Amino acid sequence: MKDSIFDFDKMLCFALYSTSNAMMRSYAKPLKEIGITYPQLLVLVALWEQNDVSVSTLSEKTLYDLGTLTPIIKRLESAGMIKVYLDSLDRRRRNVMITEQGLELKASVTEIFEDMRCRINLTDEEVMAALNIFRKIKGGLIA
Repeated sequence: MKDSIFDFDKMLCFALYSTSNAMMRSYAKPLKEIGITYPQLLVLVALWEQNDVSVSTLSEKTLYDLGTLTPIIKRLESAGMIKVYLDSLDRRRRNVMITEQGLELKASVTEIFEDMRCRINLTDEEVMAALNIFRKIKGGLIA
């Protein structure tokens, strides 16, 4: 007798996990072609949305803890896509700002996002419904 609680087709956690993995694999190649990884992309997107922010603000936005975020920031800085500097008002705080080179990636990333949107073939309403469900799930888990 099959126990339905362990049926992969009915496990929400597996559906989210496998979908996330498929999405990350789909992003990997086009991002590699422009020289960034998905975690680096998230940092750039956060800076395109609001430039010149503290590392802790980036951590809150991307949901990366500081131990995970620091090497991502170092690689982006080494690649010339961002600049990290000490806050003049609080020398303990590091701020991050995007460079011209980082801004130049926005057009390529826009194309990647548009291609992904075509590949997943969801209507605007379906995208909003999915986002609302994901936010509800995340809200229940990050309390």
